[in-house]
Amino acid sequence: MKVLTEVTGVSREVLPCGIIERIPGALGSVTEEAFLTLCPGGDRTGEILLSVSFIDEEEMSRLNGRFMGEDYSTDVLSFPIHASDGVFSCPPDLPECLLGDIMICPAKVLENASEAGHSPLRELSLVLVHGLLHLFGWDHETEEKRLEMWEVQKRYWDRVERYLASVGEAGAKAQQERMDQ
Repeated sequence: MKVLTEVTGVSREVLPCGIIERIPGALGSVTEEAFLTLCPGGDRTGEILLSVSFIDEEEMSRLNGRFMGEDYSTDVLSFPIHASDGVFSCPPDLPECLLGDIMICPAKVLENASEAGHSPLRELSLVLVHGLLHLFGWDHETEEKRLEMWEVQKRYWDRVERYLASVGEAGAKAQQERMDQ
């Protein structure tokens, strides 16, 4: 199984140097593990595809209104291909499984990080995992479902953050070394 993640619409002014390039790797291992553990018949030999798009508040508000009936911007929206009514089902005979699209609003990520009192990197890690779980059919429409989703989310959140942070630090160090030469 191979996980391919496309990242588009990135504002490099908002996200730290080197982080954008690390998103596919950060999501890759948790997507594969989630696919194997959370999905019936999750053992696949084909590719798993998903996209992450960074959009502005105006576009996020428009999408949130159109698809969720809410007239405001939010941090993350997911558009699953194979999840319906909380059930994920990707036909096993397909050579590749397109999970869907995760839309992220960097301005809301920064705002939420500030309100929660943690780093933008931690908040970005949270919305990436949260969006991914929605692609697998998880939701938080009831308190019981919210608690279940939060438990699964916690399982992957720290791993994604550590991956982004460690590789981001290594990338920043390598970039500084190149500049010093």
